[in-house]
Amino acid sequence: MALRVKDDIVQLEAIIGANSSQTVTEGTVTIPSSMLAADRIVKVTAVPHVKEQWVEEDRVHIDGTIAVTLIYAGHYDTGQAYYGSLQIADGVPFSHFVDIPGAKPQMQSQCEANILDLQSTVRSDGRTVDLDMVLELSATTAESQEITLVTDVAASHPAKLRVSKDSLRIEDVVGEGIAQVELRELLPLPVGSVPALRLLELQGQFRPTDTRVAVDRAVISGMMSYKAVCATTDENTGEEQVVIHRWDDFARLELGAEILGSRQGMLIYPKVAPPVISGRLVSDGQMVAVEGILACMAKVTQPLDITVATELSAETEIEVGVRRESIKVQQRGDAVIKDVYVDGTVELSESRPPLERLLDMEAKAAVTNTSVLGGRVSVSGYVDLAAMYIGRTDDFSQPVYHATWGSAGAFETSMNVPGAAALTGADVEAGVVIQDVRAELLSRDTIGFHVTAKVSCRLQETLSKEVVAEAVELREFKGRPPLYTCVALQPEDTLWKLATKYRTSIESLLEHNPALAEVVTTGTLPVSGKIMITRSDT
Repeated sequence: MALRVKDDIVQLEAIIGANSSQTVTEGTVTIPSSMLAADRIVKVTAVPHVKEQWVEEDRVHIDGTIAVTLIYAGHYDTGQAYYGSLQIADGVPFSHFVDIPGAKPQMQSQCEANILDLQSTVRSDGRTVDLDMVLELSATTAESQEITLVTDVAASHPAKLRVSKDSLRIEDVVGEGIAQVELRELLPLPVGSVPALRLLELQGQFRPTDTRVAVDRAVISGMMSYKAVCATTDENTGEEQVVIHRWDDFARLELGAEILGSRQGMLIYPKVAPPVISGRLVSDGQMVAVEGILACMAKVTQPLDITVATELSAETEIEVGVRRESIKVQQRGDAVIKDVYVDGTVELSESRPPLERLLDMEAKAAVTNTSVLGGRVSVSGYVDLAAMYIGRTDDFSQPVYHATWGSAGAFETSMNVPGAAALTGADVEAGVVIQDVRAELLSRDTIGFHVTAKVSCRLQETLSKEVVAEAVELREFKGRPPLYTCVALQPEDTLWKLATKYRTSIESLLEHNPALAEVVTTGTLPVSGKIMITRSDT
């Protein structure tokens, strides 16, 4: 045979589209009769979890639930203050979709949910709390292709070929896997602390510090931090009060996902989900016992520089059959990370009591805009703030309140991204993570804040390329063709190659060889098996 074909099988993945959508979600939670009723709501924390996602035509459907933690203030029959909490893991369900033109049911999706705004109202019964939330859902769809690419073609003398080639840098997808670890910790309260009466809220945060790829395994390492809001009794007045305890970088964790075929030197793309945790007081209120799960989805890819054939034709007496296929190649640049700092002040609204003492300050941030100019990428966004504080009152009762400020600060930074000039039509994948929040009381109604965050960005572009997927020399018969030809299947044979080589069609091959029907689903020919090609086929 004069034609010699070299090929390679790769697993490609390309982003088809990304979009976000906002929806209003309403829910109701009820304080059980075994607990004291609420006079007012102190704080509501809502954490959305995506439970199910699937791709439809031109959109992604997302179902999930919102975990709700409610801290409220009430009174005993004696008139003393009471602080209680209600924690519901699946408090409010949600179901919505995100439009992504070009999305197809067989594609993969990656979704996130975020609470943009939350309003709570306690009814007159003191037990029914209505929640109104603005939920933002983000989705990205990707198309996977396992394809055979012809990398080189040669012919023996005297046959001559005209072959056009192109160089591509691709990321061959090795596989994906889920890593999961159980969280079981005992968090001691600081020495000398007053024992806690009740655990009102427990939060956990995982901070990745390192990623690596080993043999058949992807590993994500990091530190786990916790924060607990507790109700205690003031030793001097006997009144209940709220205290906050923190355990920064309390435990080192390692998440390992089994991904066959992975090895050192490959790339890992981890996606860590918010931890799902619960807690309870033990040791007479001197320790917090933590139980929960931390999960992560990891994808491993192998960067490859390959040469592919884009055109193929014969210049001599031989005839060559060529099958071309359009592929989508994802071009990704290196990730760049930069620290940003946001300083400013916020003021309490007139409806809030003045500040006596600041208990806690929280911040979250989001990217709103990106742009590419030359070799630099500009990223801008905003920071939301929330404060828990003790209010100043005339009766010295020290009630606890919670206040929020949307878009309390803004940031904008410019980053030098290698390869930005080459990826002229690239999209920017950017994110921001809060690292530290510091606040100080400037007056009875003003708080000064300093937020440190890390902004990351990466350029990515999806390119369409038509390449030669298969090539075969057409069979020639000297004289009168035989009534039938018996062909022994070889490892490199495909239905297309057989049909093209013997100048017939795939449908005809399947009609005269019923045993090949399984190939349509399995995609693999039975090596060393035999098929018949009749004269009517040729």
